[in-house]
Amino acid sequence: MATAILGLQWGDEGKGKITHLLAQDADMVVRFNGGPNAGHTVIDRGVKFGTHLVPAGVFYDGTLNVLAGGVVVDLDVLRAELEEISAHIGGSPDLLIAENAHLILPYHRLLEEIEGSGAHFGTTRRGIAPTYRDKAAKVGIRAGDLLRPDRLRERLAWRVDQLKRQWATNEQVAALDAEGLADGLLATAEPFLESIGDAAGAIRSALDAGRRVLFEGAQGTLLDLDHGTYPYVTSSSTTFAGLGNSIGVPAPNVARRIGVLKAYTTRVGEGPFTTELDDDTGILLRERGGEFGVTTGRPRRCGWLDLVAVDHAVSVNGATELALTKLDVLTGVDEIKVCRTYRLDGRTTDRFPLSADEMEACEPVYEALPGWSEGLSGAERVEDLPAQAVDYVRFIEEATGVPVGIVSYGPAPEETIHRTL
Repeated sequence: MATAILGLQWGDEGKGKITHLLAQDADMVVRFNGGPNAGHTVIDRGVKFGTHLVPAGVFYDGTLNVLAGGVVVDLDVLRAELEEISAHIGGSPDLLIAENAHLILPYHRLLEEIEGSGAHFGTTRRGIAPTYRDKAAKVGIRAGDLLRPDRLRERLAWRVDQLKRQWATNEQVAALDAEGLADGLLATAEPFLESIGDAAGAIRSALDAGRRVLFEGAQGTLLDLDHGTYPYVTSSSTTFAGLGNSIGVPAPNVARRIGVLKAYTTRVGEGPFTTELDDDTGILLRERGGEFGVTTGRPRRCGWLDLVAVDHAVSVNGATELALTKLDVLTGVDEIKVCRTYRLDGRTTDRFPLSADEMEACEPVYEALPGWSEGLSGAERVEDLPAQAVDYVRFIEEATGVPVGIVSYGPAPEETIHRTL
């Protein structure tokens, strides 16, 4: 059975831990969107890692790790992460990079700075948007180009010349050296050249053979380019709807689609956030939950669980199961609020608006639930949790119509409840 792990909020839901746990039983783990703007926190054999690009299967022997065509790859980030993990596991992970995956180059990060898009939209400033823009404009550099150095140099020379003419008055752009870029790119890529190939074919073969394939999503549904709070979104498809195009397999047979959500809501960067708490409770959630970006270190905005947004995400992804994370963070909160509907223009609605302006005008309509004071440590079944925590899990199940198959109440792998559905 193939499985997809998808974020149901604005990212940072805890997908890293869930993916790492499930990857130990996978034959293939496929990262299918985004780039090093993602940040997954993983604890492997007692060591904490903050990964950005490598698929979660890199920690396990015998697992093929695939960067699909929908991913944008920063080779410097990839090489540094693989070297660190290789030293940790005592060997080199098996890696396959799609030949049609686009590469993030130094001028992509530069463009994000001089255009000001990173500051305006609150992005991670990793060159993601300019790379996807080059992809759409058909002027990008792809992993497969590394296998044809002469063609790579030709394409880079043309693109750099184009940028210099476009940004003639910018000293940093004027200093770009196409030959130097090509030399540096090929040197960094040298360990990966044999890993570049037909990722779509490998994924298709694995699915046809009934092998255990895990699809790892980055960011969250509410950041999706088409289905998120535009324009405060990322530059790729973060949903199951975009999976097939990214991997090159139309309508992949993925029977298990796990939607990951926190027991509350966070957002990093700019954009509307209906349930945001600008008070002591918001500070408590941030400090207790360690809500600081893995990629940027920026403090995350925190608020109550927004089930209007979660319902939207469940529908877009066709989620068959939920993974509820950071339940422990709510311990000690006397009254827990959950947003069930919005109030907009004097009326109540349960529709999630795709316009950032419209969402900015929404006010949350809350339902209050009793909290709990007992710790959650050692729980092996949902029934082992405090009664109010059990009620909270069941409330989410009833509200979404989707069963909670995984409950995480801490960062460690053992602080997890797996339910048989």
